[in-house]
Amino acid sequence: MIQDIAPHRLDNAFAVKEAKPEHFFFTFHKGKALLQKETEEREMLPRLSQLPGSFETWKEKAVYAFSVDEEPMFLILENDFQQEIPDDMEYTDLRELYQSRLRWAALAGVTAGHLNHWYREHRYCGCCGSSMGFSDRERAMICPDCGNIQYPRISPVIMAAVTSGDRLLVTRYAGRAYKGLALIAGFVEIGESLESALKREVMEEVGLKVKHLRYFGSQPWGFSDSIISGFFAELDGSREILLDRDELSEAVWLSREEIPPQKNDISITAAMIEAFRTGTVK
Repeated sequence: MIQDIAPHRLDNAFAVKEAKPEHFFFTFHKGKALLQKETEEREMLPRLSQLPGSFETWKEKAVYAFSVDEEPMFLILENDFQQEIPDDMEYTDLRELYQSRLRWAALAGVTAGHLNHWYREHRYCGCCGSSMGFSDRERAMICPDCGNIQYPRISPVIMAAVTSGDRLLVTRYAGRAYKGLALIAGFVEIGESLESALKREVMEEVGLKVKHLRYFGSQPWGFSDSIISGFFAELDGSREILLDRDELSEAVWLSREEIPPQKNDISITAAMIEAFRTGTVK
């Protein structure tokens, strides 16, 4: 999955660090990341030294985000990057980093995107409207006027792999660009446990009851500012599906033999489907 970058390690502990020309950086525009056009000689992630103009200008704007191993990564906030981009760079969908030679690049990019989204939405105080400032003690935005403190938002999501004997319920989303196989998923609502959220989502999307929930694993998913918790669950009753067509275009029961091998090793969706297909999970 996207977080499985061993032997590398992403260190997200808060720190105040000084940017240097050789450090990697991220900046975003309308949800896309500024990346290099990768060649055999260079990686997709740009370095601060490649930006035009005075490095001292960029140094003042670069916010420390996290490190991978001992390599600091910086973020230049979207509103601070008013600059024509170099010819060898372009704004690109973060999913392009799945193809990077750097195994950790996708996790770093999506995590930086998560932080960028949070910073962008907390430029101003939601209580009094004043400009927010960076905390020098923790990863937080603080209002200097009313003292309001905001921390990065992480929204819990459940994912359900519903099984019935040797069959798995797989779905396809309605109205989304991704057309591959999916599993039932949704955000946890206020007042819900993960288990009750899963049962609700399964009932809402396909009209089925489930039982015997078994935890599979979790995954940070910065695309939606979320943490996904995956469970296998057994069908409790009839296999008849009542499809919510606002959410799904299709939901079908497939045997292990009918499920195609999953080509990506990035998402928890693919990991769960593959675990069932191969018999790792019964």
